[in-house]
Amino acid sequence: MLLLAAFVASFVSIWVVNAEDGISDYDNVPAEQVVKDIDSVVNSSISEGEKRYDLNHTLYRVTVTPKNVIVGQKITAIAETDNQFVTNVTFVWVKPFDEIKIETVQVHSENGLKKAESTYTPNKTGPGWVFALFENRQTGSCKCGWLYAMRWTCFNVVKFTQQIPDYPVVGTAGAVATMFMGLGLFLNKKRQKLV
Repeated sequence: MLLLAAFVASFVSIWVVNAEDGISDYDNVPAEQVVKDIDSVVNSSISEGEKRYDLNHTLYRVTVTPKNVIVGQKITAIAETDNQFVTNVTFVWVKPFDEIKIETVQVHSENGLKKAESTYTPNKTGPGWVFALFENRQTGSCKCGWLYAMRWTCFNVVKFTQQIPDYPVVGTAGAVATMFMGLGLFLNKKRQKLV
């Protein structure tokens, strides 16, 4: 069992390192450090958390909906902060043994917060993470970048949802009554064939 866990951890490490291609260096943090931090979270299976690269006290949040999805269903991540210096959020979607999607989104202001949104559609089952890198990216003559924080949360992908069918008109009691009526009709029909 321990050997299998070590194999899985080493494979995940190799997989996550490829994220470095889509993450640029910042003035305060090299891309390699960010990739190591992502790698560490995935290998330790920490479901939610935050890593601060700039120690100013401010709010950073990332939420994902829905948390449990079926293969092929879209997941949406929303990143929010009250740090008015944040210009972009880079979302890093990690599905071990599957793929890594990196998307940088410009923030917009809403209710006093800076927000950004990203979507992802997984094609395989298993756990996954979305990381939100809250950054300030300047373009033009001063091409500099500053990473304030990284927040992450997890999600789970299954083949199908285990859900009781919805009966909006008759409700659960009506659904049970309908099933018993169907069973009664079936048994009645079977009895008539025997006679």
